[in-house]
Amino acid sequence: MNSKYLICLFLLALFSCKKGKDRYPETQIGGHACAGLHVSSSNYHDNTLEAYKYARSFETIRLVEVDVQLSKDGTFWLFHDSKLDEESTGSGSVPQSADAYLSGLKYRSLEKEKLIRLQDLPADLKGIILLIDLKESDGTASGLIDSTRMFQALTEARNYFTNGNLCLVTNTGRFVSSIKQTGYGLFLNAFNSNHFLNDEQMYLMDGVVFQNSDVEAADVIAVKTMGKRAILYNVRSPKGIKSALKKSPDYLLTDDIKATFIEKYK
Repeated sequence: MNSKYLICLFLLALFSCKKGKDRYPETQIGGHACAGLHVSSSNYHDNTLEAYKYARSFETIRLVEVDVQLSKDGTFWLFHDSKLDEESTGSGSVPQSADAYLSGLKYRSLEKEKLIRLQDLPADLKGIILLIDLKESDGTASGLIDSTRMFQALTEARNYFTNGNLCLVTNTGRFVSSIKQTGYGLFLNAFNSNHFLNDEQMYLMDGVVFQNSDVEAADVIAVKTMGKRAILYNVRSPKGIKSALKKSPDYLLTDDIKATFIEKYK
């Protein structure tokens, strides 16, 4: 085989491996509930160590979101739903359960992944943002988690994770100024731009989290004009991915990481 032919093969391989043009450079991609929430075709159950590692396997991922609940012992556990029996082998709720009980539970999924604590994730964030969606219910009909135990758990997490940013999503707006003092970035889960921009604590927030179907591009523009960051989530279909990217959020939390990168780099 002559040298010219070898050079041609090398160049062909080089250019065929090149990534396409970034069509949405203003938007960074993140994983929703690690790598997709309630997606039956996903490789791994949401909010698991396996799903987190899968999300981090994409070198251009810039943010990973996790759903976190405070256990009876004051430990942050990754779990989305209000009742354990909806997705796992347990019963009751995370806030009403002890760590010893939660540590023995698995998801009722194909891989039967274990429930994990927040500090079971690798400590080194390596430059990404870990976005913690804190479920503030105490597991009863109307109660909220104890603030003292919440701040202790936030401090422990702050001391555990390195080389990246920790951000918190608040659904209630409680203790905003105190949370900011712990070193966390802070985002409000809002219905639309008016909900966020009219919030009296908006100036303390780093940004806002919107469900993609709830907002238009104008909502995202209004937030970014105020110098705040906009995150969109609940995006899983090709149509939804495209519509979210066209709204130009700072971050898109997707339920299908691979399909979103394909759309972004066509």
